[in-house]
Amino acid sequence: MSIQSVIKSAVTAKSKPLPTNPRNGLYLLLTSDDVYVQDFCGQVCGFHYFTFPSIVGYTLPYAWVGNSEKLCPGVCAYPFSVPKYIPGLKALKSPNGDVGVDGMISVIAHEIAELATNPLVNAWYAGQDPSFPVEIADLCEGIYGTGGGGSYTGQMLLDHDGATYNMNGIRRKFLVQWVWNHFVSYCTGPNALDQ
Repeated sequence: MSIQSVIKSAVTAKSKPLPTNPRNGLYLLLTSDDVYVQDFCGQVCGFHYFTFPSIVGYTLPYAWVGNSEKLCPGVCAYPFSVPKYIPGLKALKSPNGDVGVDGMISVIAHEIAELATNPLVNAWYAGQDPSFPVEIADLCEGIYGTGGGGSYTGQMLLDHDGATYNMNGIRRKFLVQWVWNHFVSYCTGPNALDQ
């Protein structure tokens, strides 16, 4: 089943269909740790695109993000799990005790930032190739705090249990990747220690 088919089923369901709002709507499809989507763990941890009117009936921006805990935590739940090809690097403690879901939260933030700046994959991107745009969050992949870059995630906050975070929610803490700020020409994000 394709992602567009899942969205079509959700917005055309006989009982309680999801509302459609092509101008301001955003649809997130989140899959569990036993679901594999093409290119998951190899090329993507999540992606955003838009539905086709010929399939769904509307042009609706959406993002898909998968739970990588069983399939590839070192790839898609970094820095809570570390890839084997980076020896000696220690995984950070996830703020909510769930490596898969905490990893998803950062990927969700990544995709929402890109949906906001490039919803139909024809707006803001860096690079010369519009068929392979480098978007606002792609430029800051792996950066979560001040001074981050390379395999260094940056300075982050630690809670009393030693879990790493950079955002506070309602009774929860989160670690989300930073995004490119074209006004200052570097990556910025929550709880920056130098801003």
